[in-house]
Amino acid sequence: MKIHFFRERPRGGGIGAAAAVVFAAAVLLFILVGNMIVENQKTMIETQSGQLRSISESVAANIEVFVEETKDDLAVETGLEQFRTAEAAFAEQNQKPMEETLEEFLREREGTVTGLVYEQGNLSISHWTQKERVLTLVSFMTEQTADTAISIWQDEEENCYLKLQRATEAGGRLSCILSFNDIYEKTAAYIKMGKNGYVMVKSSDGLILMHQVEEQIGQYVLEGRRRMYPGLDFSELETLIEHQESGKGGVEIYNSYWWIEEPPRPVRKVSAYEPVEIGDDFLIVSAVIDYAEITEPLQAATIKIAAAAVCLAVFFGLFLLLIWKLFSRQKAVEQENCRLREVNERLEELRRREEAMAHQQRLQLVGTMAGGIAHEFNNLLTPIMGYSAMMLSEMDERDRYYADIQEILSSAEKAKEIISQISAFSGKNSEQSFQEIPVSQVAARAMLVAESGKPKQVEIVMELVFEPFWMWGNETQIHQIVLNLCTNAFHAMGEAGGRLTVKGRVRKGREFAKNRFFEGKEEQDFYELSFSDTGCGMTEDVRKQIFDPFFTTRRAGEGTGLGLFLVYRMVESHRGLITVESEPGKGTVFCLYFPVYCRSADSASLR
Repeated sequence: MKIHFFRERPRGGGIGAAAAVVFAAAVLLFILVGNMIVENQKTMIETQSGQLRSISESVAANIEVFVEETKDDLAVETGLEQFRTAEAAFAEQNQKPMEETLEEFLREREGTVTGLVYEQGNLSISHWTQKERVLTLVSFMTEQTADTAISIWQDEEENCYLKLQRATEAGGRLSCILSFNDIYEKTAAYIKMGKNGYVMVKSSDGLILMHQVEEQIGQYVLEGRRRMYPGLDFSELETLIEHQESGKGGVEIYNSYWWIEEPPRPVRKVSAYEPVEIGDDFLIVSAVIDYAEITEPLQAATIKIAAAAVCLAVFFGLFLLLIWKLFSRQKAVEQENCRLREVNERLEELRRREEAMAHQQRLQLVGTMAGGIAHEFNNLLTPIMGYSAMMLSEMDERDRYYADIQEILSSAEKAKEIISQISAFSGKNSEQSFQEIPVSQVAARAMLVAESGKPKQVEIVMELVFEPFWMWGNETQIHQIVLNLCTNAFHAMGEAGGRLTVKGRVRKGREFAKNRFFEGKEEQDFYELSFSDTGCGMTEDVRKQIFDPFFTTRRAGEGTGLGLFLVYRMVESHRGLITVESEPGKGTVFCLYFPVYCRSADSASLR
């Protein structure tokens, strides 16, 4: 008889293995979650840094636009006849006209300009929105002898100001004083970034010009604080200031202090900075936020996840459920962001459509008015043309009044063609009378009309090459184009006068290889008609808008803004091209290109 003994397997081994598996899974999950947290933290910091950079760039752009607009206002003001008259009276010891002019300028720009100062020799006059301030020069941002000198000043209360000084034609200087506090209110004060975040603006040498805390204004960001707190560590702040004063933008994380607390509390900050180019110098816009405000939410989440990982052995299922909820919440946030983006895009599209509709309504209104005016003028021209034609039919050609009556009829017919162009703009009459015309002779006749109406102070130089070239076009429209461009040149040269040079010659399309208009037209002949004046010229922003309907640089009541728009339309209807080159103070050149041909028999190919 054999007796068998059976050894019982210990149960603890299975439980230990299960525990080990659970522990390993927990460690692995903890590592994965840890990596995810690190990546999320990195992404969050990069996102916040990008937002701060966008804020600093936006504030910098707003300040630059604000200064440029004020410079433009000074340029416009010193060019007004009213200002010149007041300046002449000031030179004769009569300050009242200048005082009234400055007061009106200040009233029109209330809330943006703090004070105005006009100086001529040893005499000066000033106007302030509130009490007059005693200012001390801090630094120049341009050469002192520049036409528009820019400088930074400080009053007795350490408030800072930007002074824009423009030289006048009479030798005087008109200065516009802008409070940096007012500029801050309009460009940055409304921006909120967390609990303690703020936007500040400094000069290129570290003087605080704008800050949400008034006590910080007027201090040098490094030297002033070193004097107040000599025992603090300024090493990383010094590095940041060195980078900012290099004139480049960037984002940096550094150790500093909250200077508004006493004593200053150590803190880690994130700063996004951007230069504002003004004159020959620059300002520094810095958007600052507490680094902890970015990382605190993520740190709180990390603690919660770590606690969940410690309890993973018991509550593994609950932990998985928690992870699922976290991902679900993240997905919900992404969906909400997508929805908000879609809503924003729809609102933007709606705004664009409303603007387009309003613009179209304005064009329709002007078109309707133009059509009505054209109809009334046609009613007036009909008896003029009828009676003059009847008189010609009954007169002998040798009669001394025959040529005069014939000129009346010819002028009325040209006026009728102009009315037809107005009708075409209004949409009432889209027909155009095109025929073969000798382009050089037509341009010359139009210039004779323009020369008869030129101001005395303007000289016209014509260099038209008379060649046997013809074009398919409308003579009246060519006359309108020439007269419009000449009138614009006369206005640009103003009372100072100048020279208008009109050139005409034939060129091949291959001479303009860089212009896409001439692609495929390399062997085509084009009549180039150029108008070059010595007037005031245009800025790049103005040049881009001159062919837009209703755009004008003249004061209200002096221009409709339709002249160059109609010129562009008429050149386009002739299958031509118009270009413009201009610089402020260097005049303007308009060039027109019309397709031409040598023989009248070739005209069919151009119709």
